[in-house]
Amino acid sequence: MDQRAQPEAHAIEGAPPTSLSPVREMRHRLPDAEHVGIFQQLVDGLSQQAALIDAEDWTILAVNDAWQRTSALNGYANLRPGNDYYREIGKIAGQGYRPAQMALAAIDEIRQGKRTSFRMVFEGVGRQAGKKFETRFAMMTVGGREYVRVTRYDITELMLLRKMKTGFGSKLMKAQEEERRRMGRELHDTGMQLLAGLSLSLARLKQARSDQVTADVIDDMEGLLFEAQKEFRSISFLAHPPQVEQLGLVEALRGLVEGFGRRAGLKTSFAIEGDVEVASADAEHTIFRMVQEGLSNVHRHARAKKLAVRLIGRERMMHVLVADDGRGIPADLHRGVGLLGMRARLCELGGRLTIRNGSPGTILAASLPNAVLAGGRAAYPTA
Repeated sequence: MDQRAQPEAHAIEGAPPTSLSPVREMRHRLPDAEHVGIFQQLVDGLSQQAALIDAEDWTILAVNDAWQRTSALNGYANLRPGNDYYREIGKIAGQGYRPAQMALAAIDEIRQGKRTSFRMVFEGVGRQAGKKFETRFAMMTVGGREYVRVTRYDITELMLLRKMKTGFGSKLMKAQEEERRRMGRELHDTGMQLLAGLSLSLARLKQARSDQVTADVIDDMEGLLFEAQKEFRSISFLAHPPQVEQLGLVEALRGLVEGFGRRAGLKTSFAIEGDVEVASADAEHTIFRMVQEGLSNVHRHARAKKLAVRLIGRERMMHVLVADDGRGIPADLHRGVGLLGMRARLCELGGRLTIRNGSPGTILAASLPNAVLAGGRAAYPTA
């Protein structure tokens, strides 16, 4: 290990183990020198730190210049070729250094055949304070010999870029919400006034009608006017719904679903299953926007009569479902900007968005890790 740091809670990840067979009898096929030479050529000059370890006895076989410089800078000069990597990490772990302890535990699992890879992300302290680093172990087999490739990265800039991207996405979403609210108010204030004026004119014309044909035409126009008013109310409400900040996520969603149902003439239901707690403002807005987008798609495409929204809390994830009994997903349905934006935003938070046919209708499902809902961060970069 090189950087003094404190690990994050999500640091350890591993791949399913593969069989680790004894390879001592294979050594005569290709000498270590040839393997080491090839590795050395590949990693020399790389900015990332890299080392090749013998998987049988954990002897360090080769390191690149970046590894040597950083190890010496952090006081770990013994992490050099010829020394026992496991023993050296054990010495550092014995000093109470948490990242080394986690690495040592991972090495034990690799030696026991319980895993073939390991990844750890941790924050620097001391002269490395404010930086983020990543260490990876990966098993590899060359010519019948088994090795462990160890790499160490400074991922500070990458994490900063991801944070900036997340912040930009959040600001963009809030700006879009404000624009929708403004458009919703204008649509309601101006559009509904015009429709109200048209309704009054039709009423006067109806009083002055002179024949049955005119009466039938007026009745048709009144029917169309009623549908237009309902459409305006639904669109205006979706664009200017209850605010999460004022009501909290659950009550805002309840008001959104019930209000939309009244204006669109749909039978709606809203329910919560399990424990649902969302402390992150970003996650709240993302969930609310996902349901809002789901209702908008029901309004535009589904021709549904019933709509159900569910919040489902599980041990590690929370699921948000928007289901209708409409015509299902058309084969030629174009994925609009709204759904694409929601999928991208959920991915940024470590979640996912899926759309599938129901029986009947369509089910829109979003899933988010509880760690993110509690105000934590997604595990970047993913292994």
